[in-house]
Amino acid sequence: RVKGTGTPADGHLCSAGGRRISRSCGHASDFDRDMYDGRGSGSPGHRTPNHRPSSSFDLAALKQPVFETLERLEREIEERHRVVVEERAAVHLQKQEQQRLREELITLRAELEATHAANVKASYGVLSYCYRPPDERAIEIEARRERRAAIANYAKEAFEEADENDDRELTLEELRQIEGDNAEIVMMEADVNGDGVLSKREYVNYKIFVAKQAGKQARKNFKAADFNNDKELTLEELREIEGDMADQVMREADVDNSGLLSKREYVDYKIRQAAHGALTMR
Repeated sequence: RVKGTGTPADGHLCSAGGRRISRSCGHASDFDRDMYDGRGSGSPGHRTPNHRPSSSFDLAALKQPVFETLERLEREIEERHRVVVEERAAVHLQKQEQQRLREELITLRAELEATHAANVKASYGVLSYCYRPPDERAIEIEARRERRAAIANYAKEAFEEADENDDRELTLEELRQIEGDNAEIVMMEADVNGDGVLSKREYVNYKIFVAKQAGKQARKNFKAADFNNDKELTLEELREIEGDMADQVMREADVDNSGLLSKREYVDYKIRQAAHGALTMR
């Protein structure tokens, strides 16, 4: 209040409407008018008929850039996923080719050892009875052992490569990364306990079993095609069991480039096919 008067320091209330009157001019201030007609915050008043919002916004227009950004990110993620899948497939093919070469070297070494033993024995002439060459069966047993270990190690590496979430199990989708179109068949035949996924043991044992069965069948086929029993197959003999694929099989299986296939070369080739799928033409 102003000293010596009954008037409040910042004005007084008008008896009509209770508006605060400015001390300087006796009129309602702008703030008081806003409060009265409802434009001030917390006003008990009401909006006048002529009042309009000062501004408005279009929600759809604001959302559109967000949606466009999300769609762009989704396309980028899909493209990156496609590139990763292609790169992974290329790496898998490279590893498969390296594995094939390792197993071919096992076959080639066994072939060379057997040939060397035969040549040494022949060089002794009449004294050949004094020379005891390495046993052919012992050479074959050692080659099989190495081949089986190579197949098992490769199967383990392939399993770990496909196991994206490191849960030590392969789903059908993960299995397709290493088995391709054969994934459904492999899952059906290898899933011993029927839980719908493959453990590492199930997968490795399956690959070894398939290779073993392929070897047995290949030995039977070789014996049936070896008409003169010279333990080698010519291209014509090979056509009896391979048909139109004979030329490709001869080219891929003849690791010592002799133009003939020994039983070991043919059997090992069929095992490689069974364990790693059909090989591409070279």
